[in-house]
Amino acid sequence: MLERIGFFLPVVFFLVSWTAVAGVLEIETKTSVQVVGDTLKVQVAITNNGSDSAFNLQIHLKALNSQQDAPIKPQLDPGMSDSFLFEMPISGTLKGRYPLTVLVDFHDANQYPFSALSGMSFYVGKDVNPNLIAKADPVSMEKIQDLTFHLKNLGTTPLQTKATLVLPRELSSEKQESQFQIGPRSEEMVDFQVSNFSALAGANYPVYCFFEYDSEGVHYTAVATSMVMILKEESWFRRFRWIWISLAVLLGLLFVGMVAKGRKKGSGGS
Repeated sequence: MLERIGFFLPVVFFLVSWTAVAGVLEIETKTSVQVVGDTLKVQVAITNNGSDSAFNLQIHLKALNSQQDAPIKPQLDPGMSDSFLFEMPISGTLKGRYPLTVLVDFHDANQYPFSALSGMSFYVGKDVNPNLIAKADPVSMEKIQDLTFHLKNLGTTPLQTKATLVLPRELSSEKQESQFQIGPRSEEMVDFQVSNFSALAGANYPVYCFFEYDSEGVHYTAVATSMVMILKEESWFRRFRWIWISLAVLLGLLFVGMVAKGRKKGSGGS
């Protein structure tokens, strides 16, 4: 039975900035979650803290295996804010903690697309702490990179776990879900291969992975966050510069040897 409660959970995310055509785009989101009766209410506010206008902004909310999309806002000038209230039914949902993500799509003046992602968890009926600890190291990448999450089961029972990777639109992965069992008092690693689809060099993108399991009629969620830094792709010459250096040193040694051999022959014939 779903316990009818009301709670308020404010969360603020300061998102990274992007260099735009004439300035900087920086979108800040503030997400407030409230459960009232059988309804999940999520208020998402966005603010443009950059120096350039953002265009065609749209907020997408994902929770409880459902997605809702706010209307598109044509333009958000520097210093300006906007907000949208989402409502979802939660009737029949198990007590416990669940994942929630907010994705904001927007464009610069040249209509180049960007996205800002934030993630969290919220509880229904009963707040609980998971027996899972999940963490990931920061990642630097150009085109393709493995993203590894480290898990520990602190409990004394095995956990049938579902992992869900959540990425901004600029990044992609062929596999974004994985199901596995982690034994009692044991460790596990979960890998996802991430590709750079349209991310710009120098940008940093937060990514999230939610680890969910059920136990004794209660739902649990552990959240792991990693920061992905996009590196500038090196030219073919710079990528293999150590080969060129080695060849140059080798040719130099051969040249010195040939010169020394020539001088030795010349001195022997005189």
